Amino acid sequence: MIGRLLGVMFGFMLARFAGAVLGFIIGWWFDKSLQQGLASGPQQAARQQQFLLTFFEVLGHLAKSKGRVTQDDIDFATQRIDQLRLAGDARQAAMAAFNRGKQADYQVREQVQALRQGGIARRDLLNYFLGQVISAALLDGQLDAAEYEVISKVASALGVSKLQLDMMLQMTQARYRFQQHQQHSYQSQSGSRAASAATQLADAYAVLGLQAGAPAAEVKRAYRKLMAKHHPDKLAAQGLPAEMRASAQQKAQQIQAAYELIKQAD
Repeated sequence: MIGRLLGVMFGFMLARFAGAVLGFIIGWWFDKSLQQGLASGPQQAARQQQFLLTFFEVLGHLAKSKGRVTQDDIDFATQRIDQLRLAGDARQAAMAAFNRGKQADYQVREQVQALRQGGIARRDLLNYFLGQVISAALLDGQLDAAEYEVISKVASALGVSKLQLDMMLQMTQARYRFQQHQQHSYQSQSGSRAASAATQLADAYAVLGLQAGAPAAEVKRAYRKLMAKHHPDKLAAQGLPAEMRASAQQKAQQIQAAYELIKQAD
């Protein structure tokens, strides 16, 4: 606010009304930059920590929702901690968060709402959080009713509709299939390669949220929209913890690979 007041005052002194307008604009940019600078300090660090710990709490809650936390669930949480390169106190805090999520009285909706109300308000970043939860639930290739209920509560707390959630689930499943196709494409027998290529192409369209054979203009529009949402640099600017940027990069690369495959097939 102070930037705008000073800008108007000095602008008016220099060039009357036109100067006041220009001064207001310059002051507005000053105030905005100042707010961003303040947000990048301790408050931003606290929000990033809340983002990470809430994620591990939800992982624990997802694991418990199936009835019993298995060794595979614990191994997955440990792998995520390793991938995020959390060490020392940060590692202990993540494991403690996972254990909190396993408790019978853990209120997943309330905790995710607290994350949203605590300053993580950017839609792309909230969608990224939900996408990470969905990816964790689909790790074994299945999604049972209890897991879907947990994900639905997380989505609701983040302001995501059931229709949007189901679309995200479909796109995540397509991304997993597309990745598997890429990994096994060179191992396929020649007789099954044509069928595999057709399936991979259909999944590439699904990664972009489209039906197979969608027009080129629609494909390009969907690709640009997704990259704008999921680009790691943009998410980082919105407050994504540095530890989670590698997974954001991987997702962006999958979107890029799907788009390139569709372009090659045209």
